[in-house]
Amino acid sequence: MLILGKAGMYWRFARDLRKFFKEPVTLEQSRQILRQRLADRDKHLLAVVKRAVYENERSPYLKLLRCAGCEYGDFEHMVLSDGVESALKILSDKGVYISYEEFKGKKDIHRSGNVFRFKERDFDNPLLAGHIEAMSGASRSTGTRTIYDFEFLTSKYTIHHLISYDIYGIMSYPFGIWFSIIGVGPAIILTSAQGGITPRKWFSPVHKKGFKPSLQKRLAANYIIWMGRLYRANLPTPEYVPLNEASKVAHWIASMVSETGGCSLRTYTSHAVRICEAARDSGVDIKGITFIVGGEPVTETKRKVMESVGAMVCPSYGLSEAGVVGSGCTNPASTDDVHLYKDSFALIQRPREVAHAATSIDAFLLTTLLPSAPKVMLNVESGDYGTIESRDCGCGFHKIGLDEHILNIRGFDKLTGEGMTFVGLDLLRIIDEVLPSRFGGSPNDYQMVECEDMRGFTRLNIIVSPAVGEIDEADLVQTVLAELGSGKDANRMMTHIWAQAKTLEVKRKWPFTTDRGKILPLHIQKRK
Repeated sequence: MLILGKAGMYWRFARDLRKFFKEPVTLEQSRQILRQRLADRDKHLLAVVKRAVYENERSPYLKLLRCAGCEYGDFEHMVLSDGVESALKILSDKGVYISYEEFKGKKDIHRSGNVFRFKERDFDNPLLAGHIEAMSGASRSTGTRTIYDFEFLTSKYTIHHLISYDIYGIMSYPFGIWFSIIGVGPAIILTSAQGGITPRKWFSPVHKKGFKPSLQKRLAANYIIWMGRLYRANLPTPEYVPLNEASKVAHWIASMVSETGGCSLRTYTSHAVRICEAARDSGVDIKGITFIVGGEPVTETKRKVMESVGAMVCPSYGLSEAGVVGSGCTNPASTDDVHLYKDSFALIQRPREVAHAATSIDAFLLTTLLPSAPKVMLNVESGDYGTIESRDCGCGFHKIGLDEHILNIRGFDKLTGEGMTFVGLDLLRIIDEVLPSRFGGSPNDYQMVECEDMRGFTRLNIIVSPAVGEIDEADLVQTVLAELGSGKDANRMMTHIWAQAKTLEVKRKWPFTTDRGKILPLHIQKRK
């Protein structure tokens, strides 16, 4: 059945790709579509919930809504009378929300005396045909599987790419990406081509050297490129550039800036920092580059490194399950200030306890408004928290109607480095079970600390108490990587990136304690 399912997806891809490229999207069309979607947010939410939730007996949300005593008529009345965000807040207070751990299928859902447990696939949008499968990490045994179709790629990626590129003033410049074939790389390549801004280069930090994606993933990437070229879209072939050879990307950027006066590159935040350091160390002038970065916060240190070589920094905030949630403000109030794409999402906050951090935060709850969204999300935690505010910043995003900002974004139940993310529960298992069993001591002798070094790179320090005695530090790092990397391609790819970047470092010291003397297994240091 799995093979037949893949064959069906490839057939649909070949059948519909021609139409995808024969119907290019213009900047003016993108603006009109976004404005219309902003005006119809309530209608879109009602349409999605009616078809994908109330008319779908298998929907996880239907069970929660029934526990809350909310029938469709009640839902419709709340949205139309109170507004989208107010209705969602009322529902979250009644238990209609999904925590980050519940969405990942790692915890049971307890609501009104009922207990439910779902898999990530249970949140797939039943309304989609499906053309591309993407995988991201955040799970030990399985990656986050997300199915995109062409309607979503057009309505989300192509339209928002064109609008943001126009606002950033980079539409006419050469464009490249530094992403793996696993994840968002293929989607960015296709949608950019549909919008008339086909990337000149596709750099990939992973290759068969050290990491070999499955035959299925390699064939799928080649299939996308071949089929695109068949329909006269000059899609680039991935070129392997490991993290320690970031100077190759820097030299390409320099040549493009010299030739055309500007250049842009989409990549992970730490990857961009590596390019800037490589350019500075080798004396390569990349002034005029615009980095569109995501996957991890743009901290003050990271931004300073990029701006020190004359780069423009445009942060983006997104999820593999939903696409880009927000794009960077050009008149920011913080280093990671992004405009929420309110045409596609509703975002509210809900207080929650973070057990391993002994604190309470206001978690983001995300709701998808597009019927083509790959995952149906109704008050789903993104695993992040921060500040949501409305203000007139005067930039192009505000002028087009996107007046809501998200800033000071940080994860509360996941650790992220080089754009690679692992769920906190998986790390807790390693601390509680794996390390004490293999290297001795108790769970209180180990701690994982996410921090940022002076160069701006995100590090994960593995704190090991002196009480444990002599250990082989290299073996401990390899043990952690092996545990995180077991499972499917996405997990192996992520640990391969962490190994390249030397993200994990062992520190022999006493673990950090709270003011009350408690040792927390995960400790995230505050960043500027």
